[in-house]
Amino acid sequence: MIETDICIIGAGAAGLTAGCFAGSKKVVIVESNTTAGRKLLLTGRGRCNLTHTGTTDEIIKAYNPFDRFVRHCIYEFPPQKLRDFFHSRGLETIEEESGCIFPKSQRSSDIKRILLEELKKLDVKIFYGKKVLSVKKDRDTFTIPLEKFEISAKSVIIATGGVSWPQTGSTGDGYKLAESFGHNIITPKACLVPLITAEKFCASLAGVGIKNAEISCEINGKKVSAAGPMIFTHNGIGGPAVFDFSRLIAERLTNNLKISIDLLPEIKPDEIDKKISDSFNQNPKRNIVSALSQFLPKAAAQQICLENRLDKIQAGQASKQTRRIIAGKLKNFVLSIVSTEPIERATVTRGGVDTAQIDPKTMRSRLCSGLFFAGEVINVDGPCGGYNLQFAFSSGFLTGKSAAESLR
Repeated sequence: MIETDICIIGAGAAGLTAGCFAGSKKVVIVESNTTAGRKLLLTGRGRCNLTHTGTTDEIIKAYNPFDRFVRHCIYEFPPQKLRDFFHSRGLETIEEESGCIFPKSQRSSDIKRILLEELKKLDVKIFYGKKVLSVKKDRDTFTIPLEKFEISAKSVIIATGGVSWPQTGSTGDGYKLAESFGHNIITPKACLVPLITAEKFCASLAGVGIKNAEISCEINGKKVSAAGPMIFTHNGIGGPAVFDFSRLIAERLTNNLKISIDLLPEIKPDEIDKKISDSFNQNPKRNIVSALSQFLPKAAAQQICLENRLDKIQAGQASKQTRRIIAGKLKNFVLSIVSTEPIERATVTRGGVDTAQIDPKTMRSRLCSGLFFAGEVINVDGPCGGYNLQFAFSSGFLTGKSAAESLR
């Protein structure tokens, strides 16, 4: 039997951060993988987009519809405080034009290294390769049975992640543990995920990227939209704009949802015809497809022209009606969304432990004293751009601090 003050289940970003801020309490972390931070290492394509620029209020607003729940923990550990934590330990960060913030080294492994070094200073023990199948409570003590031994703890923090990217160890184990204490689990759904379209021509455009697109649709009379880079895939569309859009329709995706893609959002609708006309006049003997290539990738221009049987026409022969058809397609490229890619391919899980049963000022369970939650296991998600890691760090900070204070 190993006795401790706090047992953290999960050595991802949230669990490691909780361990760093649990004060002088005796802490152990249990991790099912043989190493810590597997998902952390993959974020931002291995570069680790750890947070985003903006005021604290702007950051919080981006989490809508979970903004009220995250408000306190983000204020407790906002982006600047997060950056200061790493800066003071020798890690510089850089801001990209998109607002994303990365380590200057461009290595997510540096984030993991600093967290592990901090835990080592605090004498926090991590048990690797140990899967937690149950947690029991008798009076004021939790028992966590593991293979060959048990852990006895005064408080437990569940930071096991969701069910996206299961290869990193996120397999929904925390949901079962939460349910055993009476917590409601919001059904997990894919979030920040590629979308599958009914249109099969997307396969022929697989790998073709649009630098800036605005994707929108109308749901219950209200327009929802997301903007940014996108890419065509073998099954449909992906990329940051699509991921953010998938988050907005996660609860309302119906079969064959019609979406509109503005392929040139930087050009106003009343200017597009003149832009096309000028391009055609400058290149009268070129094929329309070639003339359109100054606006978007040639393969995408080819598809637009093929759809409307315009691929054989020279730019100088294009009528006003032809230009209008093309302008309409560039500003309103319609696709039908059939579904998301499987949740295993999602960056983040929508769903998890019901926030109504968690105190947002402490991250403590409202149903079981001494039980806390942090990170993606909770029904909270944010858009692309470092928001989900920011919540992992902020909720981990608050959970570690609150668990320690509850034992004083």
